[in-house]
Amino acid sequence: MKRELVRGAGGIISLASALFCLQCASAPPAPDPQSARAAILRADEDFARLAQSKGVAEAFATYAAEDATILPAGANPVEGREAIRAFFAGASGLVLTWKPFFAQVAASGDLGYTLGTYESRSTGDDGKPVTRHGKYCTIWKKQPDGSWKYIVDLGNPSPAPK
Repeated sequence: MKRELVRGAGGIISLASALFCLQCASAPPAPDPQSARAAILRADEDFARLAQSKGVAEAFATYAAEDATILPAGANPVEGREAIRAFFAGASGLVLTWKPFFAQVAASGDLGYTLGTYESRSTGDDGKPVTRHGKYCTIWKKQPDGSWKYIVDLGNPSPAPK
C-alpha cells in the first residue's frame, strides 16, 4: 500500500495530503477568543479583590509570573515576583483599587492584555490623605497550568473621574 502511494507524482501528493490530515487531526482546537477574554477579565478582577483582602504586595506577588515586570510611574522598572512583593511591601498604608474595562487576547489564546482605571489612597509626607487616579495596562500570559499571570503591569496618572 505504501509503495502504491509514493509511486508517481500523484502518489506523493496523496501521501503529503494524508500526513497533513493527520497533523490537522492532532492539532489542539483553536482557542475561543471570547472565553479567553472573559478569563483574563476574571483574573484581573480576582487580582483586584485579593488586593483588598490580602493587601497590595500579596496580590501583586500572587498574580505575577516569576519573571514579571512592573513599570511604576516615576520609578525604575521592578523585575521578578519577589522584587515586586518587596516594592509594594515598602508602600505601607497604600490602598489600591482598580477595575478593568477592556480585554484583548492574541489569536494563539496564550497572551492578552487588560485596560482599566485605578484609585490609590495613601498618606502624604504631611500626614494628610492623598488620593490619586489613573489608568493601567496589564499584559497577561497563560501559564502551563491554565491560569493567567501578568508579565507586565504599568499605570499612569489621570484626572479624577467626573
